[in-house]
Amino acid sequence: MLAAAERSTGTVLATRPCTRFALVATISTATAAASWIGWLRMGTTPSWLVWCWVCALGCGLALTDLRCRRLPFPMVATLAGGCAVAFFGVAIVDGAWSRFGFACASAVVAFGLASLVQICAPDHTGGGDTALYGALALFLGWFGWDGLLRGLLIASALTAAVALVVAVSSKSVNSTFAAGPSLLGGALVSVLMA
Repeated sequence: MLAAAERSTGTVLATRPCTRFALVATISTATAAASWIGWLRMGTTPSWLVWCWVCALGCGLALTDLRCRRLPFPMVATLAGGCAVAFFGVAIVDGAWSRFGFACASAVVAFGLASLVQICAPDHTGGGDTALYGALALFLGWFGWDGLLRGLLIASALTAAVALVVAVSSKSVNSTFAAGPSLLGGALVSVLMA
């Protein structure tokens, strides 16, 4: 994930070997812990495999956003593409075409709405955040209306809370912050709450 983040951004996220090791260890530990928590909640199911995919790429995206203030489109597209391929496979095996269709439609609608927000407020949201909303809607849409609405609501509420804390602590309404970690964290927590 660290190498993918660096290739996607064209930035070296850590130059010292001990810092690189610490970042790799942190990403690996966070991914393993989140995967284990997902396994306890979902068991060995296709949804759990997609959960692991989202956790692994989510850790890389969160690190990239925190260090570079960017969510690189190639990484977000890989997140969405992996979810789509896995869910398509499940739809073929289990005949879950309605779930797959709803997840894809959710992604398109969420991406469209997030794009509209970005057009209306370009200083407050970036293209990576917009793409991430679409990718997360694809993942959350697999769990139906409840999963989609709960996930987007929790992710957005957590992001708004972080924005409020940043604005208060910096004493500026126009402060910027990395929204990716709170969006990803909120979406993953919502799935565990189901």
